Amino acid sequence: MYKIIIISSLISILHGEGVWVKYGWEIFDYVIDARSTALGSATIAYNTNSVTSSIINPVHSRVTSRHISITHHSRFAGIVNSDLIGLQVKKDNRIVNINMIYEGISNIPDTRSMLLDWGNDGQFGTNDYGEGNGIIDEGERLNSDQLKYFNQHRLGFHASLSHQIMGMPYGLAIKLLSYSLDSHFAIGIGMDFGFIKIFRYSNIGFVIRNLPASGLIWDNGRIEGTVPSFSIGCFRNLNFLKSKTIKLNALICLDGNLYNRHMDSPISHEDNSIDISMGIETIFKEKLMLRLGRNSLSHITGGLGMHWDNFLIDYAFSSSNADGTLGNNHLISIGISIDWIASRFNDEYNYLF
Repeated sequence: MYKIIIISSLISILHGEGVWVKYGWEIFDYVIDARSTALGSATIAYNTNSVTSSIINPVHSRVTSRHISITHHSRFAGIVNSDLIGLQVKKDNRIVNINMIYEGISNIPDTRSMLLDWGNDGQFGTNDYGEGNGIIDEGERLNSDQLKYFNQHRLGFHASLSHQIMGMPYGLAIKLLSYSLDSHFAIGIGMDFGFIKIFRYSNIGFVIRNLPASGLIWDNGRIEGTVPSFSIGCFRNLNFLKSKTIKLNALICLDGNLYNRHMDSPISHEDNSIDISMGIETIFKEKLMLRLGRNSLSHITGGLGMHWDNFLIDYAFSSSNADGTLGNNHLISIGISIDWIASRFNDEYNYLF
């Protein structure tokens, strides 16, 4: 049975239609932790000390994190909801960041069968003007009983690890994507590469995504490819205050797209574009964080963070469009210490036995 399924899938792939698309893997671009979102996702060269920061740059997996990160993301007034869980696995001095993403959209209206396309006379089969043309003409109407609903679900897996080449850290990430749309289903695989160069007060980071190309294979044999994109970012700690109580971090990033130009991109040529994102973060006594930024879509972002030894909480918002008419996106990230969780279990075990 399994051999038949595999053979059928291979035949579908060989005879399937291959196209290049602008979207498909963007879930790995915007479903990130609240701290990164509040800073405009300009954290290419800035490790937020969260496991989920390696989604933006795989090289961030080189920093040990003893927290489990959980993020909930609500978009477009709650129509689109996503969840992100990240944890770090360490074995034989090798650190691997693992992130799992889920996004769901329910009750999407399907109006394709509602039109009673009978022409101007409102009678079926008379072949008068407008009958069967696919648009609502005078005398035609919609049949509300034919309104249907369907769901969209996406499940992503992102694993990254880091190493060094000639003393320079680099990171490699493998990402998998499962996509279901109504009765259709697709799976895909992609790869990201990033590195960082550390200077005295500044970090320069570089990431190339979907290397050499990411692809989705649908159940009907259609293959959707996504071309690579790149980002170059800079992080600098502004210590001109010379204070141990307050720290100020500044970030800027250039995002290059070869096939996904935005209408408001400051630098563009045909389908190619370069977008700018930036952020600034104020940290008070390593406990309270105030953040403000602008993402690559020129939308204002911001947020707050409160960090303790065993518990972290971050909040972020960003507008869905430039004028905010589509509502704001809201994110909440929670980090819980693995060591603290383990100690709670040990205390409970000792109490019971």
